[in-house]
Amino acid sequence: MANPIATIMSVAMMLRHSLALSKEAKVIEDAMLAVLNDGYRTYDIMSEGMKKVGTREMGDLIAGKI
Repeated sequence: MANPIATIMSVAMMLRHSLALSKEAKVIEDAMLAVLNDGYRTYDIMSEGMKKVGTREMGDLIAGKI
């Protein structure tokens, strides 16, 4: 499965740059940063002291912050 962070950030970029929806893009970006700041990581970006989650859970965590 694709990295959910990359996919979600691509959507934010599309909103900002293609659809001129900067406020909506910022909501998505802020949600993603909040989840990362909470210490959650998928296997591909995992580092010591972080909480490892699967791709579906990462997407759910980000969606829950929106």
